[in-house]
Amino acid sequence: MTYGHTAASLMVKSGANVKAIQRRLGHTLAAMTLDAYANLFNDDLDSVGGGVDERVAAAKCAQNRFRRLRDVL
Repeated sequence: MTYGHTAASLMVKSGANVKAIQRRLGHTLAAMTLDAYANLFNDDLDSVGGGVDERVAAAKCAQNRFRRLRDVL
């Protein structure tokens, strides 16, 4: 493992986005960063899925509150 890979691993685990990692590592394109370190982002899929689930649940809750309010008025 190289220092660049270690640095990229630490940045991914700390939540940095691909563009920030790209700039820090000096890559010309974000695609270069993803090509080299895509495997480091696998754990992000779970957190993205959980975040989407939370947003959908919040939207449904807000929609239900709006409907109840509308029915009262």
